[in-house]
Amino acid sequence: MILRLALVGFGNVGQEFVRLLLAKREWLLRKKGLDIEVLAIATKSKGSLASRSALDLDKVLDLVKREGSLRAYGPESTNVAPLKLIEGSDADLMVELTPLNIDTGQPAIDHIKAALSSGMDVITANKGPIAFAYDELRDLTRARGVHFRFEGTVMDGTPIFNLVERTLPGCEIMGLEGVLNSTSNFVLTEVAMGKDMMEAIRETQAKGFAEADPSLDIDGWDAAAKITALANVLMDARTTPKAVDRKGIRGITREDVTRAASQGKKYRLIASASPDSNGVRLQVQPRLVGPDHPFFCLDGTSSALTIRTDLMGDITVVETGPAVTQTAYAVFSDLLLIVEAIRSGSI
Repeated sequence: MILRLALVGFGNVGQEFVRLLLAKREWLLRKKGLDIEVLAIATKSKGSLASRSALDLDKVLDLVKREGSLRAYGPESTNVAPLKLIEGSDADLMVELTPLNIDTGQPAIDHIKAALSSGMDVITANKGPIAFAYDELRDLTRARGVHFRFEGTVMDGTPIFNLVERTLPGCEIMGLEGVLNSTSNFVLTEVAMGKDMMEAIRETQAKGFAEADPSLDIDGWDAAAKITALANVLMDARTTPKAVDRKGIRGITREDVTRAASQGKKYRLIASASPDSNGVRLQVQPRLVGPDHPFFCLDGTSSALTIRTDLMGDITVVETGPAVTQTAYAVFSDLLLIVEAIRSGSI
C-alpha cells in the first residue's frame, strides 16, 4: 500500500515527523506493507513544495537545516497558498501542523475543512481546530466518509483520546482534571527551587519549549485550549476556549511558593472540566495540592490527566519529560490507525 501525504506546517514537529518516517521506513514496509510518500509541504515562512511524485525527504531536511528554507529544492518549489496546495494535491492524507491561533483556531480549521472536503484523511497536532470547531469537523468527516485523528493535540504522544476510544467502551466521562501545560509546570518547579518567575521563563525559552512570547503558557491560554479540546471530544462540551474560567500563574510570587512549601503543598496550574446545569464547566486555575494529590509529584515539564468515569472510577495518566519526538509519534500513531481503518473498511 502506498500512502501519499501533504504536510501543512513544517516546524519542529513536522521535521521530527519526517525524521521518524525515514527511520521507520524499512519497518513500515516489512511489518505493515506500507510505503509512505510526501508529495507536498506548505509553510508560512520557509517556502512550499508541490510534486506529483515523492519528495526527497533527506534533501528537504538538509535544506531546512542549512538554509532555513525550501526555496532552493528545485522545480517543486512554489508560492501557492496552503489552501490551493491542499485542493490541488494528489495526496491521500493531510497532516496539519501549523501553530495554535488562540483567538479563532484559523487558518488550521480551513486547512482541515479543505482537505476533508477534497476526500483526504486528516491528522492534526494543532489543538485549535478541536477547541474551536470539533463538531463541525467531526460532522464533515462523517459526511465525506474519511478519517480525522488528533492524538497529538493534548499531552504530546500520550494516548488520551485513543485510550478512551479503544479501551473504555461503555464508560461515560464524568469529568477531567489535568496539568496540561509543560511550561507553566516547569516554571512553578523552578520557582520552588529558588528562582524568580522571569528567570524561570527565560530558561524555558533557552531550552526551546516556550515561545518568545510565553503568555499563552503563563496566562493559561494553552491549558484552556487543551481542556476545551478534551471536553469537546470526550464530554460533548460544544464550546471554545473563550468560555473557560481562566487564570494563569503570572501573579504567583516566590514568596507564595515558599509559603505553600512550608505547609507541605505545591502550586499546580490545573485545567478541569465538570458537568453543570448549563452543560460543561471549564476552568484553568492555579491550585495548591498536597502529597495526597496525584499531581503533587508532577515536577518539571511533566504533565498528567485524571479521567473521571462512571464505571472505572478515576484513571490518571502521567507523561514525564516530553519532547518533540513524542508529538511526532502521536502523528505517526494516528497515521497507523487510519491505515488500519482503511484496510478494515471502517470509519
